[in-house]
Amino acid sequence: MPSISFHQRTFGQNIRLDDNGVRATRHTSFDNGVTFTNKQIKMNERIHMKIIDVDETGQWLGSLAIGFTQIDPDSIQRKDLCKSSLPNLCFKDGISYIKRISDKLTRQIIITFYYNQDGAFYILDGKEQELSKNIDLKRPLWGIIDIYGNVKGVVFTTPMKAPDNSKSFFIKYDQKPDLLPICYYKHLKFGDLQSITFHHIHGLELELFCQNKVAFRKNVPELARPYVFIDLPMAIDDEYYLRILSIDPNYRTPGVIGFTNVNPSIFNEKFESLPSVDPMGLYDRKEYWIIVEDAFDEKLSELDEYRFIRQKDGDIQICRNNDSNTIKTIACTDPQQTFYPFFFLNGRIAAFSLIGLISSTNNAINNNKKTKEKDENAGLCQICLDTPASCVLIPCGHIVFCSDCKDSFEKKFSEKRCPICRDNYNNVFQIEDD
Repeated sequence: MPSISFHQRTFGQNIRLDDNGVRATRHTSFDNGVTFTNKQIKMNERIHMKIIDVDETGQWLGSLAIGFTQIDPDSIQRKDLCKSSLPNLCFKDGISYIKRISDKLTRQIIITFYYNQDGAFYILDGKEQELSKNIDLKRPLWGIIDIYGNVKGVVFTTPMKAPDNSKSFFIKYDQKPDLLPICYYKHLKFGDLQSITFHHIHGLELELFCQNKVAFRKNVPELARPYVFIDLPMAIDDEYYLRILSIDPNYRTPGVIGFTNVNPSIFNEKFESLPSVDPMGLYDRKEYWIIVEDAFDEKLSELDEYRFIRQKDGDIQICRNNDSNTIKTIACTDPQQTFYPFFFLNGRIAAFSLIGLISSTNNAINNNKKTKEKDENAGLCQICLDTPASCVLIPCGHIVFCSDCKDSFEKKFSEKRCPICRDNYNNVFQIEDD
């Protein structure tokens, strides 16, 4: 149980306390939600609270306010409390240090605040931010939580466990995280999936494991360019599957997904040219970018599985845990182009793995494969597995087809894309038989 609860006599008229005073909910209107801690807060004593309910109608402006006050809540009559803690808590003498924080708070986010000789501070999105300077430490202080506007419910909680480091991350799974069984998309078999990996170019605060199939964000004081790209562009009818492996509840939002029409290899020498803090700055670049901040569900949990599918009209849809109620379109793209998916890990998602890919072009090859060993198939056309591959795709250089199968492939698919690397090919060099 948390060591702090809400003051059970002095609180706003619209507040109801539950669970022995550790849960507070505002039930009507947008104000009259001022609450206090049940005890004086010591220097460096941390108050941990979790947002448990928010208004989703958009009817209320403003949000949570937190801080400290010299006014003993025992000395305040409920009827004398102001409707909001700002600008005045009540009509009694005493200094209060209160600040209204972000208006984009979401369920499950944990906020920590405290004070010391340098001032009062709160931690949100993994960053320590200032509430107030010049705290008078000679007088006792009580914590204040003003449940206002779009925040409707708060609960005190215990200190969060430290975010996973790479060692604890691997210990908590009884097998390699990229080989965990598929829980929700049970129709999939690993043998049906094409392997996909993350590109070796990524932010310094990220690490790649398991042959670049697992991306892990290190526990660092400040994030700068936490980009990671998938090393294969997304073609029409492609289905990408991924799994969430680690969650950091310090952050308000899950994180950002995006799509770009440029090969991430171009950033090998100029990665620092990418925006460091706000990925929206990508829109100012000459390349084509799509950025989606609300793709992932607020109810994000470890071991959630997501499917991304690019439909024939270019729309990209997302689905969580094979639940049809979660299907939504997150991007509209030009179906004549391919796009590399990327992630900006500035939120709760701290680690995830790529389960695999179901590819339209790959299926065309796989459906015609014969049950021969790999070494027997070396040098053969990857569609018929009978005739030597004789077509060099230009400019990528892959040798995939015999001439007959190349013609069949190009008739079936409108785009000339190499089935191995997905790059466009604009010419074919025919290798002559000896």
